[in-house]
Amino acid sequence: MEPEPLADEIASTDPGVREAAWERLSSAGAGAVAPLIAVLCDEDSPVEWSRPAVLLRKIGDAAFDPLVEAIATAPTPEVARRAGWAFSGLEVSHVERFAAALRHPSPKVRGNAAYVLQFKGAKARPYVPELLPLLADRDPDVRRRALWALTEIGPGGVVPRLRKLRREGATPALRRHALTALAEVGGPARLDPADLALVRRLIAVKRAAERPEPMHLCGHWWALPTTDQAAVLDAFGLSAPEPVTMRLGGSIWNLDHHAGGAGVHGACARVYVSPAFDGWTLVFGDSSADGHRQAPVAERCAELSRRFGGAHWYGQSCGDDWNAWCIAERGKVVRFFDNEEPEAAVGGPHPAEEGWALTFEEDDERDLCFAADIAATASVDPGVLGADTAVTGHGVVALTECGLKRGHPKGSLEI
Repeated sequence: MEPEPLADEIASTDPGVREAAWERLSSAGAGAVAPLIAVLCDEDSPVEWSRPAVLLRKIGDAAFDPLVEAIATAPTPEVARRAGWAFSGLEVSHVERFAAALRHPSPKVRGNAAYVLQFKGAKARPYVPELLPLLADRDPDVRRRALWALTEIGPGGVVPRLRKLRREGATPALRRHALTALAEVGGPARLDPADLALVRRLIAVKRAAERPEPMHLCGHWWALPTTDQAAVLDAFGLSAPEPVTMRLGGSIWNLDHHAGGAGVHGACARVYVSPAFDGWTLVFGDSSADGHRQAPVAERCAELSRRFGGAHWYGQSCGDDWNAWCIAERGKVVRFFDNEEPEAAVGGPHPAEEGWALTFEEDDERDLCFAADIAATASVDPGVLGADTAVTGHGVVALTECGLKRGHPKGSLEI
C-alpha cells in the first residue's frame, strides 16, 4: 500500500473517494500503518488527526515500533502529542513492550511509556523495577510521569522497593528522588524514623534562609490579625503541628484542595497555618468542622472575630470566576459577598471594594474584583508575598480531627 497516493485519497474533497480510502485502510492491518502515520504527523493535512490515531490504536502491535519512531523524531510538540496519544491507546498483545520502551534513548518515548503504565494502575506492578530508575531521569517530565505511574500502582508494590533504594546501592540522585516518591506514594507515615529526621533537618535548614514568595491561590483561606500561632491552632482544633517551609505549606494546601487528598477525608485532614505576614496569620485548608460544613462561613467568621478582634475569610478559584469574602469585627459580620450568590450579600461595600466591579455585567467598566484584591487592602494578599513582607515565626502543617484518625494524606515534599 503506497503511503502518498492513499494519503491523497483520504484527504480528497470527493466523499466517495475519501470514504473508500478509509475503508481500505480499516481492512489493511499492518499495511495501513505507514500511510496512517504519514497523515497523523502532517500538521497541514485537512484530515482530522484523531481518525488515523484511532485506527493505529486498533492495529496495535504492528503500529508500536513505527509510533515509537514517530514520537522520538517528532519535529514539533504537536506531532509528538498526536503520536503519543495514538501510542498510549495501542491494543498490544504484551504490556511488556511499554515497559521495554522505558529504556528508549528518547525522553519523549520514555515519558509516554510511563504514562501508559500509569493508567494500568496495579496491573503495572511487575514493571516497578523498570520505573524506579526513571525517578532520577535527566528529563523532568520523565521523572514526573514515572512518579505518577508509581503512585497509581500503589504503596503495596512500591514502598518496600523505595525503602530499599533509600538504603542500598542507589545513586545519590536516585536516593533523593526515592524520598520524594515515598511521600507521594505512601505519605509521611511510610517514612522510616531516619528519613523523617532527615526531612525535618532539611526543612529547618531551608526555613532559616527562606523568603516569602507569591502563592498560587485556589480555594479558601482565613486571615487573622494575630501573631499568636498557638491560639490559632487552638481556635481551629488543630493538633500535632509540624514546622514546614512556606513553599511546602502552600504545596500541601494546593495538593489537598485539588486532589482531595486522594481520599474521602483527604481535603479535611490537615491545615497549613502560615507564619504571621505583616501581622496576619493565614490558615489554608479545612478543619474537620469547617470541612464538613458544620457552621456557615459568616457564623464562623463572627466567632473567630470575637476571639481575635477581627477575622477575614477569602475564596478564589483558579478554574472559574468564583470569588467571595467575609469580614467580621468584634463578633459581627460587617461584610459578606459571594459573586455566585450576590443576593446573599451582608453589609454595604467594604472600603477595600472601592473601584472594583462586583458583578460580571459586560457594561461595567470597572476592573473585575478578586478576593485577593480585597485581601491586599483589608489584610494581606498571599498572592503577592515577597521580600518586603514582614515575617514573624514559622509555618506549620497541623492535623485536624479527621487527620488524627486517619493520618496525613499522601503526597508533596516540595520543601
